[in-house]
Amino acid sequence: MLTSLLLYLAEASFCLAVFALAYRLLLARLSTFGANRAYLLGSMTASLLLPLLAFPGLSLLFPVAAEPGVGPLPLSWQLAPSVAPAPQAPGAASPDLAALLVPALALIYLLGALAKLWGAGRNVRSLLALARRHPRTNMGGFTIVELPAPSLPAFSFGRLVFLSPLHAGLSARERQLLLQHEQVHVQQRHTADLLFAEALGVLLWFNGLLPYFKTQLKAVHEYLADEAVARTQGSPLGYGELLIKLAASQPPFALAHAFAGKQIFLRIHMLTQPTSTTMQKLRFLLVLPVFAFAWAATACAGSPAADATGPAAVTAAPSAVTGRIGRISWQGNTFLSTAELDQALGLKPGDAYDSAAVARRLSFDPQGQDLTSRYMDNGYLFFSVTPSATRQADGSTDLTFSIVEGRPARIGTLSVSGNRKTSAASVLQLTPLRAGDVFSRAKLLEAQRVLARQGKFNPEKIGINPRPVMRPNQATDLVDIELTVVEL
Repeated sequence: MLTSLLLYLAEASFCLAVFALAYRLLLARLSTFGANRAYLLGSMTASLLLPLLAFPGLSLLFPVAAEPGVGPLPLSWQLAPSVAPAPQAPGAASPDLAALLVPALALIYLLGALAKLWGAGRNVRSLLALARRHPRTNMGGFTIVELPAPSLPAFSFGRLVFLSPLHAGLSARERQLLLQHEQVHVQQRHTADLLFAEALGVLLWFNGLLPYFKTQLKAVHEYLADEAVARTQGSPLGYGELLIKLAASQPPFALAHAFAGKQIFLRIHMLTQPTSTTMQKLRFLLVLPVFAFAWAATACAGSPAADATGPAAVTAAPSAVTGRIGRISWQGNTFLSTAELDQALGLKPGDAYDSAAVARRLSFDPQGQDLTSRYMDNGYLFFSVTPSATRQADGSTDLTFSIVEGRPARIGTLSVSGNRKTSAASVLQLTPLRAGDVFSRAKLLEAQRVLARQGKFNPEKIGINPRPVMRPNQATDLVDIELTVVEL
């Protein structure tokens, strides 16, 4: 679980990097401020969600080694036994540094996230306390908070607009422009964007790109407010002079919007530049392949890992007999009863506990008597089982098996490739495979053996490639099968 969490965080960080680069190269200088805001928020949201979305069929691109003793597997998956290894005897071997590294990294991540959360909470509490301690005036759509420090610039947070004695000397028109600017922040809920970015900063506190997203988001907020105010004035000249007049340092709160800050000249430039042309706006079409690339890249990174549609491939572990088996329990089974599962496992409480033997009973039996074969010979192509072992105080080991049966599948289309002298129909007629039949791994293996005995094909080059076809609105899925041969 910890490894999965760290992998998720790495994939989310990768997505952020892709989206940040695309924004910097394609969109940052456009005057499409509303669309830019949507992109920044959408890319941050997508960075959280894309690593969670599986891409059906990508795992088929990662073929794995064959099971020992049965020749080439016709499937792209094998069982990933997760039975815990036996504890080492004292002094038998040095500790597994890799196993210690993952919890250490997880602990560092947790401490960093808590520190970031505490800092964000402190900022919010300080702003709210500032509003409670000083006079407030309700203006209907927002509330003005009068601060005593004359050096602070005007800034806003939520519905609160903070002003200082510095702004008392403004003319009525200038004060109206300033309040109109802050009202845009309130009406468009810009603070909610910053709070979302801050929450993402807690989750991915180690990612150095989040400050970039937050800075760009703040800049877009200011561009939107500047544009709205300048539009009502007809000319940006007077409003630009007010920006320069009130130019000051940023307020001491990361979640506040300053009326005039360090980006004052960039804001004036964006305020006076021509509207982006239609050709420039077409750059947003490139966002689609950018998102698709990020999705495919994260799906490829996670596809070899064990999931509900097919466990990852590993080789059987060497035998390690340690103690006796305690209780045996099953979860998630409907096709086979608990009694049938116990029979297929062939182990009972009191037997010697051997992790390699358990793995063989689940998936590595050369005779096809393992549990996985029981399911896959009856159409359950997407079956997976996750075993876990719990050491008890009396030295016994309780075994729990979590089953995901998946939907049954039937054979769809059958095809042959590599045949030059023999017709595809003749090749298929030799095999026990028929379109519409229930999927069976045993029949796939039998098809390999039958073709190998014909003397027409290289027995080491016979392959069977299944290609699942998902049918969400029907009771079963299909699996198209391609036979590959090399004629002698």
